[in-house]
Amino acid sequence: MDFSLLNQLLVIFICSVIAIAVFHRLRLPATLSYLIVGVLLGPAATETIAESENIALLAEMGVVFLLFSIGLEFSFAHMWALRRIVFGLGGYQVLLCGIGIAIVAFLLGLPLPIALILGAGLALSSTAIVSKELTSRNELKLPVGQQTMGVLIFQDIAAVFFLILVPVLAGNGEQNLWLALGSVLVKSSLLLGIMLLIGRWILPHLFHEIAKVRSEELFVLTALVIALLAAWVTHSMHLSMALGGFLAGMMLGESHYRHQVEHDIRPFRDVLLGLFFVSVGMMLDLSLFLQYWLIILVLTVLLLAFKGIVITWLAQKHSDTPSTALKTGLYLAQGGEFCLALIALVNQHTLLTNTQSAVVLSVTILSMSATPFIIRYSHWFINKLTSQKLPTLISEPSVIAAAIESVTNHTLICGYGRVGQSIGRFLDKQNLPYVAMDDDPVRVKEACQAERKVFFGDCRRPDLLEAAGLDRANLVVICVDVDENAEKITQAIRLKNQQIPIIVRTRDDSSLDALRNTGATEVIPEIFESSLMMVKHVLVMLGTPIEQIREQIDAVRQERYQMLHGLYQGEHTSITDKKGLPRTFLHGIQLAADASSIGKTLELIDLEARFGIEIHHLKRHDIELDDWRNQPLLANDIVVISGNHEQLEQAENLLLTGYS
Repeated sequence: MDFSLLNQLLVIFICSVIAIAVFHRLRLPATLSYLIVGVLLGPAATETIAESENIALLAEMGVVFLLFSIGLEFSFAHMWALRRIVFGLGGYQVLLCGIGIAIVAFLLGLPLPIALILGAGLALSSTAIVSKELTSRNELKLPVGQQTMGVLIFQDIAAVFFLILVPVLAGNGEQNLWLALGSVLVKSSLLLGIMLLIGRWILPHLFHEIAKVRSEELFVLTALVIALLAAWVTHSMHLSMALGGFLAGMMLGESHYRHQVEHDIRPFRDVLLGLFFVSVGMMLDLSLFLQYWLIILVLTVLLLAFKGIVITWLAQKHSDTPSTALKTGLYLAQGGEFCLALIALVNQHTLLTNTQSAVVLSVTILSMSATPFIIRYSHWFINKLTSQKLPTLISEPSVIAAAIESVTNHTLICGYGRVGQSIGRFLDKQNLPYVAMDDDPVRVKEACQAERKVFFGDCRRPDLLEAAGLDRANLVVICVDVDENAEKITQAIRLKNQQIPIIVRTRDDSSLDALRNTGATEVIPEIFESSLMMVKHVLVMLGTPIEQIREQIDAVRQERYQMLHGLYQGEHTSITDKKGLPRTFLHGIQLAADASSIGKTLELIDLEARFGIEIHHLKRHDIELDDWRNQPLLANDIVVISGNHEQLEQAENLLLTGYS
């Protein structure tokens, strides 16, 4: 049995794990870590990994799954609404960028056919990198995401035609060009029509039947089969496999199961996409890069600048603000993976020298490597290149202070999402003044069109809090999604004002103690309050007197939700929270007749002091005992405790065996 592929994959994954961990520590993009791994393992450096068709195929599957998951966000109706962007902005972008780059290549001494091929290849952008960044930054639904994806879709279609042109320009018969192009158009139209019918009439019923079976394996396999089958169909028709994945995603884009499909496909997508970036890094000729590094660097900067300027100019007609157009230009300024495929095809026909093709590959890969940084710092670029700051709207302390100079005894709302907006509306109903601050420029821009009390700013900055009237406010409400940011905001407030009450909203109780220790007056976990609301409705419908319900719920709140802490672990419940900290679970321990704790009291055993767990109650014959601390434990008693996984194991071992 040949284990060469397994050995290669094992080396790639081990190096990728180390690289991602290091890059995460350095706050660098994960995409770059994969590219570096590819360079180090490839023929250019250590030659650890040889070129492999199997790895290349797996890598391409990563792009297929990425485009499949993106297609889930774009239904056919949605794409029809974007037709002006896809065929207008996308068409003009490829045409103008391609012609411009071809003219430069021709002036540098390349023959016209070769210059046209290079222009066509470098006019295309990286669907894999840009799509991944848009997804991770949650920008697909924003105007910049719509424009960027529209252009990328047209580029994927155009790439198929460019791949057809290469053998024609190489001299293999010009008479076949129009026949080949017409064939592609017919195939594409036929494929689109068939997939539209399948997505509208067959797939919804198929997934409905699969959902009835309640089998996760069947659901995941079906999603994988659909994505891979669509890629196979497009490949067999000599079209892009990535385009097939996108069309398959669009077929499911209107179904109720698209979110579940996207969730299930994500692990396969991320792993195989990482493999794709490794394979791109392996293409870099390091010795040639070091020899011609200055030329490659200059050409890369010129490529990024030229494409960025052209796309920004074209995107202005489709953008509501100059910053959106400039952001679209920055996102699409790099070369792409189709250019790499195009150069590989050019090399087969010996249209470029080895040095020329290596330089083009190096420029393409370097521009792709720079893209995650360009996207991450796009706000900085826009602020430097335009007089209109990316709707940072009003973010200068002096401007905010002047705008609310007359506002006093107000509520300061930090974070103006759903909860913050709800609080603001109720305060408006009561004619109570408030000032809100949020770091989402789009949300602030939308809110400012209807309200004058919302400002853009980072609530962690003490100077902005002071400008928002912290010293004159009656109350601060923190409604941000990330608990770590809520802690930093609380710290910043306490630096300026030790007395003002602070209410913090959190999703769960994972940061309850940390927020209180930081200085929060009250911490309101959403999950507990929604539970109490459900409890109230249940008791009301069961006929419990409303006054009794109110007393019980008030008692839970006064005890700071002590009764609600912890939950029983489920099959899919992670033992750590989103920060990687251990979760608190409830756990019942039934004492066997030979348990070492039989006859002893919980007061004597003192589990709380030993392990830091919390004892909730002691059950005997399905009855909760009142004075459970001093009750000798009997066989079949159930001790209900809460703590993290390790604490629960230690406590259970002590109760049952006498050893922790």
